[in-house]
Amino acid sequence: MKTRRLAVAGLVILAMAAMGTAGCTNASSSGTAGSSSAAASPSPSPATAMDTVLAAVKKLGDTSYKYTLVTGGLSGQGAVDPAGKKVALTLAGVQSGVSITWDMILITPDYWMKIDFGGKNAALGLPSGKWMHIDQTKIKNSAGFGIDPSRTDPTRSSGLFNGMTDAKRIDATHYTVTLDLTKTTDSAIDPATVTKLGDKARTVPATVVLDDQGRLAQVSLDLSSVDPQASITSTYSDYGTPVSVSAPAASDTVEAPDAVYRIFNGG
Repeated sequence: MKTRRLAVAGLVILAMAAMGTAGCTNASSSGTAGSSSAAASPSPSPATAMDTVLAAVKKLGDTSYKYTLVTGGLSGQGAVDPAGKKVALTLAGVQSGVSITWDMILITPDYWMKIDFGGKNAALGLPSGKWMHIDQTKIKNSAGFGIDPSRTDPTRSSGLFNGMTDAKRIDATHYTVTLDLTKTTDSAIDPATVTKLGDKARTVPATVVLDDQGRLAQVSLDLSSVDPQASITSTYSDYGTPVSVSAPAASDTVEAPDAVYRIFNGG
């Protein structure tokens, strides 16, 4: 079973939880009707695709929201409370023929994971039916763990899209963008994934859909060149609706065993 592949899928998925994008598009300029002896004040330039999408991304940090994710045989749903620095996500599906359920809770600075590898937990050295509390001092590859409890932006979305090289407006709510993953900073994309993409990492396509209030409604990232099942689609909804993210009960929690760090650190 490709447990490392699952970790890579997880890190990209969590990045999508608060995805940010940027880019450029052709800005139109309007001519000035009539004439005047006095110099006219320049009119504000129309918003570029970069401006519009970045504004939508910024709104993810303004209020709570819910999201869904679909990638590589896994699908799930979660919730984010930016003010409280809380994230919850549940994923389920099949990877490499194995039925998987993966739950994650972040209440900064604490992070818990609960994983069911379809009855294979014991063979992997993982507890069954228990939440595992992650020791931050043992995290060597924070990207592999999906979210980084030590940062103010635990999903590291802004860094992911510092590598935006292009964005084009299709219509009022649809945009196509291109990412250069070699230029991202503090992103959730695993360096191994970027390496595997090779030159294609410089031109990773994505699409962005906004709602009628200029907020992210859907984002799709195409990583099919690294894996046919690696493409990711996420949706965003229920902006401003209170979300409940609670720590697992102490009786249901154990400290994560070394096997967790071997798997998700890439060891």
